[in-house]
Amino acid sequence: MAASKKSLNPIPSSLRGKKRYVKFRFISQKVLIEKDIWASLSSTFQSLFGASGVAEQRLWLVKWFPGKNEGIVRCALAEEERVKVGLLFVQRVDSETVVPTIVKVSGSMKKLK
Repeated sequence: MAASKKSLNPIPSSLRGKKRYVKFRFISQKVLIEKDIWASLSSTFQSLFGASGVAEQRLWLVKWFPGKNEGIVRCALAEEERVKVGLLFVQRVDSETVVPTIVKVSGSMKKLK
């Protein structure tokens, strides 16, 4: 007899907290790569807010659209404003100068697409 499948999520969804999704665009001359975007976001947020600030924000790059240079990040509801500010502080991505803009903020991915 097969063993019953155990859940990999030890914390129930009701205790994980609310999320917000922020859609942003980087205006640049060349197409940017997701790996470079995440590295740039991580270093910028780390220098602005420190390790505990980034942990509170629960920042995660969910989706990257390389053709449009647009992306979606997930964050905690209470930290939405600080995440938007942090995104606007990104100036370089892999030695390419970028101009960040916030396109839209929503509580669900479906509304952003």
